[in-house]
Amino acid sequence: MRITSDQEAMYIACAMESAAVQLYERALQVLEGQGRQEEALYRSIAAMRLEEMSHLQRFRSLYAGLDAHIENQLMLDAVADGVLFEGGLMGAARAGLLKDVDSMLRYAASCEAASAQKYRAFAEHAATRDAKDALLTIATEEERHLKDLTEQTEG
Repeated sequence: MRITSDQEAMYIACAMESAAVQLYERALQVLEGQGRQEEALYRSIAAMRLEEMSHLQRFRSLYAGLDAHIENQLMLDAVADGVLFEGGLMGAARAGLLKDVDSMLRYAASCEAASAQKYRAFAEHAATRDAKDALLTIATEEERHLKDLTEQTEG
């Protein structure tokens, strides 16, 4: 997919961060249903949700709206949906999201790495300099979050 503007880049970033927030919210609901609110895992997922909400808020502050036909918006939504969280919550659970804190941190780190890589790939094919710069800025932010998660798993 070729990103043709910085606003398309921000639209995709917002859609991806929103998907992350929703995934962590669903994970918290599952843990609540199991009566696991007092576990460290619950607190860790809640913290991840807040971190993703912070990313989403930052990206939304940079997003000035999308001047595109509905077909283009739907295509961008499809691109954002296909980037992370393959299999949704079930896929995330199989990958360790609901197992324990270390597994959750490894899962979250793998998602951050994948999103940073995807943003850099989008940047390589961006149609404009503004789009490329926006995508590289987003990738850098995801890499910072990846570094934080990696430090938590090692510490």
